[in-house]
Amino acid sequence: MVRGLVAAALTVALVSIAAPARAELATWDQDRVTKYAAELVTAADDLERSLKQIGIQNLANANAMYQVQDTVKMLHTASRGLAKSLENGKGRDETMPRFKRVETLRRDAEIEGRSADIPEQVFEKVFAVGGALQRLRPYYVEQAEEAQEERAVE
Repeated sequence: MVRGLVAAALTVALVSIAAPARAELATWDQDRVTKYAAELVTAADDLERSLKQIGIQNLANANAMYQVQDTVKMLHTASRGLAKSLENGKGRDETMPRFKRVETLRRDAEIEGRSADIPEQVFEKVFAVGGALQRLRPYYVEQAEEAQEERAVE
């Protein structure tokens, strides 16, 4: 029962970050986007460390937990690459592939998180990653483009 509630909360947390924040692309602000990317790195690092610290809670779901831990590690690495590119002055078009990779890993973590037995105390870390991604999205994804991507996934 608790595991089901935890999985449902993780799904809501990760899906909620995909909600559009604006109808069109935000005006590019290099300093602001770089700041948001740095926040994403910090949040992803905190989530990765939290997942490592909890260990395996349920041996039956060990593989699912290892998978989500690995995906979050890749998310953290991709986030660092995005932040570094932005720090080096790269703009929207140059960093778009990195942002898309972060988004893909976020979706993968969402799917994998449904099978893993993740304790409730980790959810605040998931929300922090989601908040950082939500602040970045308006600079990379238009609402119409986002809606089209969501339909393609279904």
